[in-house]
Amino acid sequence: MPRKERQHRFVKVRDGRGHPALMTRSLFVLAACFALAALPGCGDDDGGDPGGGSDAGPGGGGMDATTADDAGDTPGADAQLPDGATSFTQCTNGVDDDGDGEIDGLDRECTGPTDNDEGTFGTGIPGDNRDPDCQDCFFDGNSGSGNDGCRYATTCLTDGTPTSGSGSCATCEASTQCLEGGCLEATPNGCDCFGCCEVHVDADTTVNILLGGACSLENIDDETACPRCMPDTECANDCGRCELCLGRTIEDLPADCFPDGGPPIWQCDGDQVPCPEGTCAPGYYCQLGCCLSELI
Repeated sequence: MPRKERQHRFVKVRDGRGHPALMTRSLFVLAACFALAALPGCGDDDGGDPGGGSDAGPGGGGMDATTADDAGDTPGADAQLPDGATSFTQCTNGVDDDGDGEIDGLDRECTGPTDNDEGTFGTGIPGDNRDPDCQDCFFDGNSGSGNDGCRYATTCLTDGTPTSGSGSCATCEASTQCLEGGCLEATPNGCDCFGCCEVHVDADTTVNILLGGACSLENIDDETACPRCMPDTECANDCGRCELCLGRTIEDLPADCFPDGGPPIWQCDGDQVPCPEGTCAPGYYCQLGCCLSELI
């Protein structure tokens, strides 16, 4: 099946930041109680996003994006979701958790709204791992083979050969569910659907690594921490010349990506619009500088 066609267009950056309203002391105490009940590790592994609304949780949904919550908000503050719940991850909480000056959807090491580790290319999701035989869609927020029906031989990512045995992972071909089930839409720029990503180390150097573990831009040369991989070419989202990708910031883009020497503008696919403040309209979330809505 041919790779999904991608369209590009330049769009002007528009600011849409929201600010929470003041509450009385009693309402604040009540809200704080609800916030504590919803903290990660207390029965809610889902995360939100400063833009609000779409789902990207384990196995086809469950990760709601949040309303506007920018870097000026109190670090660690809870964010209100469209369904009334309170939840966040390090890549959706409007806070520079790793202190590198980059936040959430504009952080070079954030892979999406389910990513709860802003300082590495790991997801920070408890139990998130790679199934030894069949890998599912890596960016749906669950671990191992998951439950979305997407299947790909794990060993194809490392040595180009399928897992021994039979069944859905007998060949190095992505299953139909990977190509048509929403996995591709949730895959970041420069990655295949299974977590093999092209990381931009500098203007002249890129490496393909398997996401996960303790791999970060600081130890990218350590092939134990950052195992190399061979990306699938059928279920993949290329890193366009003027797109933000893992490891690449707006300062790394070629000069010809900025028409007429105007303000910083990067490319987003199709009808996606940039999220320069890391926030998006309700129903969207920020991923590598663009507001996405189509999730698993």
